[in-house]
Amino acid sequence: MDSIVEKIYNGSLQPDAYINPQDPEYRKLMKQTSDLMEECQKRFSENDFRFIEGIIDLYGKTYSMHSTASFVHGFKIGALMMIEVLDEKG
Repeated sequence: MDSIVEKIYNGSLQPDAYINPQDPEYRKLMKQTSDLMEECQKRFSENDFRFIEGIIDLYGKTYSMHSTASFVHGFKIGALMMIEVLDEKG
């Protein structure tokens, strides 16, 4: 079994792939989003729908960048906390 460091190196560690929110509100909101997208596809022309999809894709990319930055920041805080805990002066 690969160590965490090896998984990070070879790219097989993807923390976001294992995130599955347990909040019932999450599933409800995902269903509402899916229903609204289906409604948009029925209502709008193909070009208009592609335009909407483009906006959603851009939002997804920016959200992913924000999530990545939040993860990195949280990881650094955790690492700093471990350094402080293990520091013999503390």
